[in-house]
Amino acid sequence: MSLESFCQSLPKLELHAHLNGSLSTDTLKQLYKMQNPDSEDGEDIVMNIEKFSSFGECFAVFEVAHSLTVTPQAVFHATYNVIKEFNAENVIYLELRSTPRAVYGKMSKQEYIEAIISAFQICKTDFPDIIVKLLISVNRKQGYKAAKENVDLAIDFFIKYPQYIVGLDLSGDPKTTDVFLELLEEARRAGLKIAAHCAEILNEVETTDILEFKPDRLGHCTCIHPNLQGSNKILDMLFNSKIPVELCLTSNVQCKTVPSYGSHQFKYYYEAGHPICLSTDDKGVFCTSLSREYEIASLTFGLRQQELIKLCMLSVQYAFATTEEKNLLLSKIKNFNHKFCEQ
Repeated sequence: MSLESFCQSLPKLELHAHLNGSLSTDTLKQLYKMQNPDSEDGEDIVMNIEKFSSFGECFAVFEVAHSLTVTPQAVFHATYNVIKEFNAENVIYLELRSTPRAVYGKMSKQEYIEAIISAFQICKTDFPDIIVKLLISVNRKQGYKAAKENVDLAIDFFIKYPQYIVGLDLSGDPKTTDVFLELLEEARRAGLKIAAHCAEILNEVETTDILEFKPDRLGHCTCIHPNLQGSNKILDMLFNSKIPVELCLTSNVQCKTVPSYGSHQFKYYYEAGHPICLSTDDKGVFCTSLSREYEIASLTFGLRQQELIKLCMLSVQYAFATTEEKNLLLSKIKNFNHKFCEQ
């Protein structure tokens, strides 16, 4: 079996995927057609998402997806397609994350979340081999009022749909300095898991604050190792915390927060035995897949196929899933491993 085929067949877990950033070009064209049934300009949106060349421009790409997901019907269609595509590449557990959006005259924040939940419910029947969860995001750039609204919504929907709503995600432009730790603590007290983007850019004070808060998982953790603008102090804090880190290879390379795959923080955390999981971040924006990320990790860092299987098995521990769900996920990976060893 080729490495590409192996990574495609491997039962995988995706723990860091933004809904709107995961929309494929095919889905974007479909959404455009839904809004503009008589237009032939759908190809133009593909051009708009292929021209970014920096971390800052990456955030502008999301505006394309946001402009097309402005009704509950569009949000449902987008969510359904993303789940369908992850399922097609043998992702057996998917945590999507998204910031609730209100569009005047078209959609409330509550309707936005309900549309995602409706897609989850339909996909449970259509794609029974994948377990899907939602993390409601707090976008730092939107300010305290919006953050408070989203935390309150997350708590309300967690009570209503505990099988789907599992956590809160702190995300958004890291150049915006407020991380709303008191709101994250409110969500944690309510029973939600916390995932926080951390150290995407150099900011040792904020990184220290987030590490001391001890989220359940961390995203990226790029500028922590001394070779990537960090320091031994915050590196030691991370290693001592044992907090799992969601690593997104292609995202970081394309956004130029790391200069190359070979210099990615993956190697430092993997060699140190720190808990990590591979993720896509935004598979649509970065034209990647989770299978491709595993393939890149193998080729770049010399990981054997058994090591890739082990990465998947360890990812189960870090998922915001129930014990029963984790046992099911582990059994699927173990069955794959057994069949692989027999070949």
